[in-house]
Amino acid sequence: MKKLMVAKSAGFCFGVSRSVKMAEEMLAAEQNCYSLGELIHNDDVVQHLRSEGLTVVDGPEQIPQGASVIIRSHGEGKEVYDRLAAMGCPVADATCVKVAKIHEIVKDASDRGRQVIIIGAPEHPEVRAIAGWCIGAKIFRNEAELTVFLEEWKENPQKPVTLVSQTTSTDRIWTPCREKVKKECTNAEIFDTICNATCMRQSEAQSLAEQCEAMIVIGDRKSSNTTRLAELCRAHCPLVYNISRAEELDRRKVSGVASVGITAGASTPGWIIKEVKDKMSEEMNNAMEIEESFADMLEKSIKTLNTGDKVTGVVTGITATEVNVDLGTKHAGYIPVSELTDDPT
Repeated sequence: MKKLMVAKSAGFCFGVSRSVKMAEEMLAAEQNCYSLGELIHNDDVVQHLRSEGLTVVDGPEQIPQGASVIIRSHGEGKEVYDRLAAMGCPVADATCVKVAKIHEIVKDASDRGRQVIIIGAPEHPEVRAIAGWCIGAKIFRNEAELTVFLEEWKENPQKPVTLVSQTTSTDRIWTPCREKVKKECTNAEIFDTICNATCMRQSEAQSLAEQCEAMIVIGDRKSSNTTRLAELCRAHCPLVYNISRAEELDRRKVSGVASVGITAGASTPGWIIKEVKDKMSEEMNNAMEIEESFADMLEKSIKTLNTGDKVTGVVTGITATEVNVDLGTKHAGYIPVSELTDDPT
């Protein structure tokens, strides 16, 4: 490996960084705090916060009355906020501002009687939270699923529709869905809610993948945006490895390639990216040392001859007109019979 490149936007996005900082500040003030689900999709960060006193639970029913709660960057539905308020729980709301804006959009649309359509993964906590701010939301992973719904919708094309996307989706998924709704629904509101930071991260990853023979995508396999980064890279690069930390990196798999790119999901802390980069840099330096050592040995093994030098060689062939001699140089030596002598002086 001769070239190692790291994407500029790799690592924590603003929303994730903000939620981790809020959790650390809350834990510094009091020891026993709760989060509804893992704060971010990264086991190392979650374990660190657990060691500081954060308890991860699945729902409000597992939280004691009056206990402090942090809402993770993915957000929660309105019902969760109402239950926590009724329990007298102080809440630190670390919902990403981009996600919170979608909550406002779908709540307003639902209040006005519009049908909310969300493009995203139904099981993802961000998508479930968005759906929790409106009534009867429809969730579709892609254009194919959306098309099935719109076939039935054709009976009432005038019915108002509001379309939003999961913030970590891709243009490849979102654009066909947006165009489909534009074409099929005459009363549609469409909000491009893919996060700009997500778009930039994906664009940089694809550009890097086009330049490299191998890509390393760092991030937890539960992370939606990390999974999408790996998918996008595979469309441009033959070798893509998704790892969560440096220990999982098998350097043998990339030791024979000339260039390696590194990117990371929005839930990957900077110190993990640095560990992977350092490990790859060490591999690159070792490869360069081996290459240089081999070049030195090769150079030393090849003699350089100058006019007037006295040398010793090995006769490798004799013909009627010349003698072939190996002098340990790049080229064979030829001595015409007319210049040959066995006189020791």
